[in-house]
Formats: sequence, structure tokens, C-alpha cells
Amino acid sequence: MSNAIKQGNKIVTGLVIGSVIGVTISLIDPATRKRTVQKFESIKDASTRFVQSYKDNPDEFKQDWKEKFNNSSDALRDIANDTQGLYKQIQSTVLERSKDLKEITEDFKQLYFQTKRQCKQITTKITTTKDQIIESSDLEEKPQLPAETGDREVMKNNGTVLTT
Repeated sequence: MSNAIKQGNKIVTGLVIGSVIGVTISLIDPATRKRTVQKFESIKDASTRFVQSYKDNPDEFKQDWKEKFNNSSDALRDIANDTQGLYKQIQSTVLERSKDLKEITEDFKQLYFQTKRQCKQITTKITTTKDQIIESSDLEEKPQLPAETGDREVMKNNGTVLTT
């Protein structure tokens, strides 16, 4: 237990010494020193006015602070009500939109599977038709049309020999 107390004392001592060294080094700069002095004077003046106003008229001081507190609490209550209203509005909007999103997702899912099924049917029909075309062209002889005189002339010009 005494080691913990000694350790705690070392930390506090180190913090105090470090703070003193830090403040001392920062006050070496004249501008920092001047701002620090001005700030302390400002704090001193404000606290002196605060204490003096309480001493001069404690009832008025209390009443003034009570009014400030009530105004602040009214403003905070309004802010809380506005924030709560905004939260409820956002919550209901998100809830409605999430329902819409669920419906859209379900519709899209159905459309996807329906399209997939139809594509499969179309692919099957294309394959079947292709197979039928190939089978019919392999099994049957290709019909040849009788050549006419005009066709012979064209074929002669192309260098094709026509037999009849």
C-alpha cells in the first residue's frame, strides 16, 4: 500500500514540476507574458465585479441569476423538444424509406429470378431450333433448282461450269 502512495506522490510531484517548468519557459517570451498578465487582470476584474455586485445587492444579484437560469433552462427545454421532434421525424422517414427499400428489393429479386427463368427458356428454344436446323440440313439433300438460260450465262461469266 505504501508503494502505491509513493508512486502516486511521484506522479503528482512530476506533474507539478513539469507544469512549473512549462509555464516558466513559456513566460520567457514577452508577448506570451503580456497576454498572460492581461488575461489574469481580465479574470480578476470580472470576479471582482461579480463579488462586488453580490455584496452591493444580494437579492437583486440572486434574482438576476435566477432569471438567467430560468431563461437558459427554457431555451434548453425548447432545444430538447426541437431535437426530439427532429429525431422522431428522421426516425419515421427512415422507417418509411426502409419499408420502401424492402419492397423494392423484393420486387427486384422477383424480377431477377423471372428474367433468369425467361432467359433460360429462350436459350433452350434457341438451342433446340439450332439443333433442328442442323439436323434437317444434314439429313435431307439440298434441293437444287433447275438452271435457266440466263443463269448459265451468269455462271459462264463467273467461270462456273454448269451441267444439265
